[in-house]
Amino acid sequence: MISERGVFLGIQKCETCGYQFTWREVQKAIRWTYKPLVCRKCGTKHKVTMQTRLLLALLSGVIVLILIVSKIPFYLGTALVIILPLTVILFFPYFAKYKANHKQ
Repeated sequence: MISERGVFLGIQKCETCGYQFTWREVQKAIRWTYKPLVCRKCGTKHKVTMQTRLLLALLSGVIVLILIVSKIPFYLGTALVIILPLTVILFFPYFAKYKANHKQ
């Protein structure tokens, strides 16, 4: 999706005050349980969108499917098992989308 700035990927801003979330804040919020992302400036809670959850699930599934279906040597498969999920985790904050939860 292209934002107002014309950038394809970017870390989201608070929908209420425009605070730019950091990579670390989004990364902490998505670990394991999709905790709400809370704006440090105005306190608005943002919940991860269903599209973002589906995207992560699809990416994870594609990685597993590629590794299962491909007949690659064990050492290369082991490297891919480490590198591919790590890459998804590192870049996830750039395409994760949150919606403000105004029912606090």
